[in-house]
Amino acid sequence: EHESDDDSYEVLDLTEYARRHHWWNRLFGRNSGPIVEKYSVATQIVMGGVTGWCAGFLFQKVGKLAATAVGGGFLLLQVCS
Repeated sequence: EHESDDDSYEVLDLTEYARRHHWWNRLFGRNSGPIVEKYSVATQIVMGGVTGWCAGFLFQKVGKLAATAVGGGFLLLQVCS
């Protein structure tokens, strides 16, 4: 008989893995557990929102700069030709 697909996978709990392996603690420190254990849901939402806004603002400015550089390059090529 064939086993179902669910039986062929092993579930790995990363929190238990990190507790059992000491190299993890040396690399990331003792308090490097999941962020869920460190901050409340509201704090996580605020941090995510602020981080997302900053990333969007940064990419908007970099995108405008890149578009200006490409457009200016094409304009210079047309003037040179």
